Amino acid sequence: MKTVLVAIFASIAVPAMAQNSLGITGSTFDLGVVQDELGESRVEGGATVDVAISDVHGFQGDLRFADTAAGGVGTVAAHLYMAPRAGQKYGLFASVSDIDGRAMTWGSVGAEGMISLSFETTLEGQAGIGFASDGGLDYIFASAGVSHAYSPTLEIEATLDLAEFDEPSLRAISYEAGVKATYSPEGAPWGVYASLSHAGLSGRDGQNGETRLGLGLTMTFGNSGSVTPNSRPFRSVDPVAPLLRRNLW
Repeated sequence: MKTVLVAIFASIAVPAMAQNSLGITGSTFDLGVVQDELGESRVEGGATVDVAISDVHGFQGDLRFADTAAGGVGTVAAHLYMAPRAGQKYGLFASVSDIDGRAMTWGSVGAEGMISLSFETTLEGQAGIGFASDGGLDYIFASAGVSHAYSPTLEIEATLDLAEFDEPSLRAISYEAGVKATYSPEGAPWGVYASLSHAGLSGRDGQNGETRLGLGLTMTFGNSGSVTPNSRPFRSVDPVAPLLRRNLW
């Protein structure tokens, strides 16, 4: 699967940078290392591509990968959205994920929206349902995020992701809160980021929370990366990831 992901990543990257007549308006790339409380470091990264379908309709494609305690996870997601006016964007999304070394695939579908609270601040929300092929796992989830550009070079993003699992073998609510700071030199297509997140499970099968630290690099091309909804990509949310990162499912 890792070879396939690299090939897909490359196929996305080439046309994204070309910014050609296919309607591609922008793309983002990120690659980083995350360290957990046990001192184990794992690689995470991905790419997004934004395509204009019409003056008010668009498509966003995501490709993500992450190393976890249960194995390498690859995710492909698609977002169809409308942006009828400046400062607003909303639509539907679907994602499919798979893990190395295990016959497990899971998918999520839902709705999402993004709105500008001010010129510097954007609020985003997503909600949906999902299921996994292994063990009959299903879930509902919701997420929220707020981004604020403190300057043309520094942006802070705070997020909260929740998912409810109601199975005989797993009855719990997963939560993950995170803060991410991204610094990009003014006018440069690259940047660096640092992140801090805390995730755990509450309920009958609750687990103590785990804190993770992350560092990485980002690249943006075209009309992407701004704090405004019209050029900012939607987040790619994976409700099952907190379970796999700690080998809980």
